[in-house]
Amino acid sequence: MLKIGIVLNYKNAEKKKDELLNVNSRKMKWLSLANARRYKKFCIIKNNKKFIPADVAIGIYLESKYPDKVIVDYITPNEISTKRFKKNDIVFIIIYDLLEAFHLSDRTKFNKLKLALKNSNNVYPPYKYQKFINNKCEYYKYLSKKGIPVAPTYCISKEKWYIRNPETYVNNLLSKVRHNKWESIIAKPVYGQEAIGFAKFISCEPKKGLACKKAAIKRYLAKNVPKYKSIVIQEYIKGFDKNNPEIRTYFINGKYMYSIVTTSTRVSQPVQEGGSYKIPQDRWNYIRRLSQHVMESLPKLDLPGEFKNPILTRIDIGSGLENVPFGYFVNEVEFVPSLYIEDQKNPVVETISESLVQVADIYSNNKLPPNVLF
Repeated sequence: MLKIGIVLNYKNAEKKKDELLNVNSRKMKWLSLANARRYKKFCIIKNNKKFIPADVAIGIYLESKYPDKVIVDYITPNEISTKRFKKNDIVFIIIYDLLEAFHLSDRTKFNKLKLALKNSNNVYPPYKYQKFINNKCEYYKYLSKKGIPVAPTYCISKEKWYIRNPETYVNNLLSKVRHNKWESIIAKPVYGQEAIGFAKFISCEPKKGLACKKAAIKRYLAKNVPKYKSIVIQEYIKGFDKNNPEIRTYFINGKYMYSIVTTSTRVSQPVQEGGSYKIPQDRWNYIRRLSQHVMESLPKLDLPGEFKNPILTRIDIGSGLENVPFGYFVNEVEFVPSLYIEDQKNPVVETISESLVQVADIYSNNKLPPNVLF
């Protein structure tokens, strides 16, 4: 029997995200297994209907499809430990990772998860890969060196901030902004989530630039540098935080699966995939090529067969950047993304689950974590 651990997120957090699966779905009949008493603690009642989050759904699919092969260990945030992880052949991180723990858990639970990830040789994807993807500064630099368009970026670490007087540091930052001819900037933290810690600083007038925002920038950095690993400073791209689309492209085992287009007012799939968001074909072709290029450029795992990439990867393509084809650039890369389950019809839970069984077989045979190949 394969022992597969799945680290679960907090129920309330998943309920707020509203990315749930109806236990009585006609399309996914295997979900009915969640009606069994032993799953009651994982279920969420909403509008008098019973739902489960995607992380639990993966476990239920495995137990319904492979009752004689798979034992699933559902590990809640309060149950995380190195000892618990090591009881399994593989422990899969699908939603609750260090980023989620940073925002939802206290410092003790965060450190407990970090320790378990570092000290367990059966975590998937490996801790080294998670650490890389969780650090925007690292992967922006990595992608940029490979000629992949990213927004112009400057990173501020705790070490950089504390080595100088804050006044001097902000003056130097504004000098860099002027030198780069950035009209306005945004700031977002490494380990930031959604809009938490995000700030936008718009110049007052062409001649003064961001000088009028100096005090606000200083206050922002003084508040946020102590809280986060680093702060990402980027050129503000007009319209990107409003009506310019962001195309969230999904890959499973390095193979493209689907895209979701978001703006400040819309969530849809592109017309090329049966959705309502119109993207000219030449632009769509470029988006597909760019996202595939990013996928192929990311670090690989030295696992046998097709499993050179983590099972799930989302590459977010932003728009509006000057001097790059069609204005498209890589905004973010994630390995534990929201799946937009209700906004697309791909069998994403089933596909992830099937891949997980195959990876679990490899882990149970090798007994060693794969190297991450940069």
